[in-house]
Amino acid sequence: MSMESAEAPGFRPVQSRAFAAAVSSSDEVREARACAPLEMRETIPAPAVPAAPRERTAPTADEIDFGVHVSMRYHARRRAWLDRYHRAMILVITVCASGGVAAIFGGLLAEAECLAAAVAAAGALEFGFSFPEKARLEDALYRRFTALAVEIASAQSSGADEIGRWDAQRLLIGADADDGLEVLRRLCHNLEAEARGLGGDAFYPVWPWQRLAAELVSLPPLRPLKPLWRW
Repeated sequence: MSMESAEAPGFRPVQSRAFAAAVSSSDEVREARACAPLEMRETIPAPAVPAAPRERTAPTADEIDFGVHVSMRYHARRRAWLDRYHRAMILVITVCASGGVAAIFGGLLAEAECLAAAVAAAGALEFGFSFPEKARLEDALYRRFTALAVEIASAQSSGADEIGRWDAQRLLIGADADDGLEVLRRLCHNLEAEARGLGGDAFYPVWPWQRLAAELVSLPPLRPLKPLWRW
């Protein structure tokens, strides 16, 4: 029997591929492979085997407490940095504005123009980066993490229910945090690990140029992504 006579009426490879794409469940796939002509069965994919669900490893109370204290250090440093630059911009505006007025009365117009330019630049930075607003946000996050750390420290027991609730609270607070400065987070991680007397495997390698720009940008290299010690 030729290939043309073996094909069922209206059953073509293009149609079989469209039919195979329309089949979704495993039972329908098996039925389609059984009913299709022999030479067309290979065009229908085999039923997919569902992957086993991945189990999430629950953190311990010490790991949650460590992560909360790292976040406290992170947001405390961010708050201090933003507040410091806010005060610096206000100082530049105040001094340069006063000097500009004095220069105008003294007939030093060229110097007054330079001082006015400095006032404009400092005001633009203050308005553009919103140092006070960001400092208040970092302070609020620091206080929320501090409250969680106090709750963990004062707990009489650390059962599965308490650990799950603490972990959920930590994730909920972290959802409102802008902690994208990876190098700064690693510095805070290393400080907390040193304060707790942990071993060398608990520390991230941080290079000098990364430390200098940690408050602004995370410079490479950023490997390894995690220390050998799990937290």
